[in-house]
Amino acid sequence: MSGYKKIKVVICINDFLVGGAQQLIVDILARIDRTRFEPVLVTLFDFGERQYLYDAVPDGIPVYRIKFSSIRDMRAWRELYRTLHRTNPDVVLSNLFFTNTITRVLAPFFRYRVITVEHNTYTKKTKFHQLIDRILSPLSARIVAVSKTVAIFTAKQENIRTDKFVVINSGIDAAVLRARAARSDPTETRRALGLAPEDHAIIDVARAVPQKNYPLLLEGFALFAPKHPAYMLLIAGLGKSLENIQTYTRELGIQDRVMFLGYQKNLPAVLAVCDFFVSTSLIEGFGIAHAEALACGLPVLTTKTAGPDEMIKEGVNGFFIPEYSKEAVAASLAKMAAQDLAPMRAASPRSVERYSTERTVKAYEKLFEETAAV
Repeated sequence: MSGYKKIKVVICINDFLVGGAQQLIVDILARIDRTRFEPVLVTLFDFGERQYLYDAVPDGIPVYRIKFSSIRDMRAWRELYRTLHRTNPDVVLSNLFFTNTITRVLAPFFRYRVITVEHNTYTKKTKFHQLIDRILSPLSARIVAVSKTVAIFTAKQENIRTDKFVVINSGIDAAVLRARAARSDPTETRRALGLAPEDHAIIDVARAVPQKNYPLLLEGFALFAPKHPAYMLLIAGLGKSLENIQTYTRELGIQDRVMFLGYQKNLPAVLAVCDFFVSTSLIEGFGIAHAEALACGLPVLTTKTAGPDEMIKEGVNGFFIPEYSKEAVAASLAKMAAQDLAPMRAASPRSVERYSTERTVKAYEKLFEETAAV
């Protein structure tokens, strides 16, 4: 490797709150070959006392936390400009609309190559935002989509040619997750959660944001609960809508049947004591929480969103909720509760074997090399 020049890669994202896009970055930073690449993390927003993932960034990787207040924050623009001048990247891996816009606008000044990442099927992206993405798309060397459905959706929505996209699925450490679940003490976990020995647990793991559609889940569970008194609903995650969701739970009169767990550092132990995973999300991109649940042997009941539409085989490792109504959610919960889940538990880990973090990181490394070489 004598004389080998490392490729400088700046990975940039809006914020580093706990979330799927942020976890993907953690995985890349933890596994990227630092004999070949020189990674840097840049985040653009800070939201005060919230749950972040900065502690998961490996030692030795520079982190720059720039605090934009808005697109018109000239102080933050200057700080970002100085940061890019200091880091002098060959490639910028950019995530989420605000960051994708800024990094592409600045690209001609620094002559770095931009790879943008589409993490979701953004059905509510405004016409203006779509126009911005379409105008700036020539400044993206490649556009990564985290699933095939995201690539097809985004290409059509923004009228961008499909050969601009490359699909790189997000990854999970399935073997590690399974091992952590197996090592856990179910009795102790249930006691810590406050579950009675006779309780059955259904879990959803997601940020408390509107796209996760928690009100529908609660409405469906409220219909399901009276006829299934042994079932508890566990909600793991934080987010800006959490207080509203907790208030709605009380309004529905199901506060004694719903547990809000917050952020769980040892999530596999919690998943190991649950019957199945549920999601009523409006949009997804890959569905890391779905994949992690499957890896831990949990069948999945979910709306048919990008990512889960490729993961779930009905009757094998889960079912799809057929429509966005509380009646459909309640009926689907009842359907899962009536299943013999043992065969599904056995099939679930096998269904996510192809989504490995190692494979994901190698795909990004190959893309960085190809992009820097142009």
